Amino acid sequence: MFWLFVGIITLTFVLPLLSAWIVAKVMDLAKAHPKPAKYTLITMFIILMVAGGLKIRDIYYEKSPYYFWNELMRKNPKPFNVSQEEFEAKNRAGYCWRDKKYYSKEELWHKAMKSLTGRMIYENKFYWDNKVVNINDDFLPTEEECARWNGCRVFKIPMNPDKEKFLKANIENKSDFWKGIDILIKHNEAQSFIFVSDKNYVNDDFKLKNYILIHKLDNPAYLSVYDSNSCCTVLNKSEWSLRRKNYILKNAGIDTAAFMQESRIPMDININSWGIGNFYFDVRYSYLISVTEFVAGDKREIPKDTREVFLLNNCGDILYKPYYFVPNLIQYTK
Repeated sequence: MFWLFVGIITLTFVLPLLSAWIVAKVMDLAKAHPKPAKYTLITMFIILMVAGGLKIRDIYYEKSPYYFWNELMRKNPKPFNVSQEEFEAKNRAGYCWRDKKYYSKEELWHKAMKSLTGRMIYENKFYWDNKVVNINDDFLPTEEECARWNGCRVFKIPMNPDKEKFLKANIENKSDFWKGIDILIKHNEAQSFIFVSDKNYVNDDFKLKNYILIHKLDNPAYLSVYDSNSCCTVLNKSEWSLRRKNYILKNAGIDTAAFMQESRIPMDININSWGIGNFYFDVRYSYLISVTEFVAGDKREIPKDTREVFLLNNCGDILYKPYYFVPNLIQYTK
């Protein structure tokens, strides 16, 4: 109670008097030395603006429940010379303003696969930047683990019979699976993505259909495997409406380091009018599967698969969160 009383007195009397004294001193300085005072005030104003801007950015990034929504909106912005009515009407029809075209579902599939890979890279960046926290909110030195285990990256491996034989032979001969992949990367037969700025990621249009994505985090035992032939499907609104009842929307709770904050879609808006939700991306991947099981294609792993559905904008970009998921895949019937 004593410190509460002191705080109230300070806010009520001391701070206003101190502020008035500072203002009086600044005015006296301005009268005595007008030119230096002018530059001093301008400098202080710039510093305050920069500090305020950085603080607002931090609050927006860490606290806004609409952060991922706003990020997605920026990927397909409204042109300045287009009316709001035309903007919303063409959005509902599936128009991508950024690329100035309507995409087919097949074209959106390639776009969404690249965006899905970008989501994995976004998650990995939290590990590289030591932003992962434990239950006590202490930051962990995860960057060291990423470097030590050659982890926190995404591998894109085009598949063909020769390559499948090569990978399987490495396992059967007790060789190092990751060294085998490094050989493929060295000969430009596979790619490794660490950051979204990587040129091989930026320049890759993901036009191939027959490949796998391996999402590897700092733990060498952790693998998420996406087979492009079976993992991912673009759905239109009608197709999604038939499946919607099997899914739950995930917008809060601990998920992974990158997506643990609350994330929501603004209420009381027609998301289709903003070019989002005309299409959905149904994603299925093997979770915590071992390398041996992955190469052997062990069908017993199927019930352990994770299934999620992401909202897409009309340009094929994924809304990172919120997303839909199946609470129990074993009970799911397509």
